[in-house]
Amino acid sequence: MSFIRTRTTGSATLVLALLVMPLASTASAESFQSVMQDLADDMNRVQSALFVEDFDAVTEAAEAIADHPRPSLGERRRMLSAVGTRVGEFRSLDQQVHEAAKNLADAARDQDLDTAIRYHGRLVNACIACHSAFRDEVVNALSPEAAAER
Repeated sequence: MSFIRTRTTGSATLVLALLVMPLASTASAESFQSVMQDLADDMNRVQSALFVEDFDAVTEAAEAIADHPRPSLGERRRMLSAVGTRVGEFRSLDQQVHEAAKNLADAARDQDLDTAIRYHGRLVNACIACHSAFRDEVVNALSPEAAAER
């Protein structure tokens, strides 16, 4: 890591913030909502980078999706309880997301646009399938109203 000398306090703060940001993305997530928001941001980064064939950015964003932080243990338990007997389907869709993201990162690393686009499509389809199947149950289980009942 290189260090940059700055002449003003504002610049020093900005440099420090930029150095700390990557560390924050590897921390354990506090909430399922924050994980989903980060995944949405990473999905947007993938799509924007694909349009301009920025393979490094695609790789970075796809790896962030594949290796995203997990929600807290309590939230994971409430989510799995909410999906009930369909936990196998939930885990299968989650696995499809992770595999598609890993394959997308590999294709981007190889600078293979056609394969990257194919895996991007699989990633989008897996995300949408999971949302369609489980979003209402998970959102309801993690809502503030549900928390008040616990």
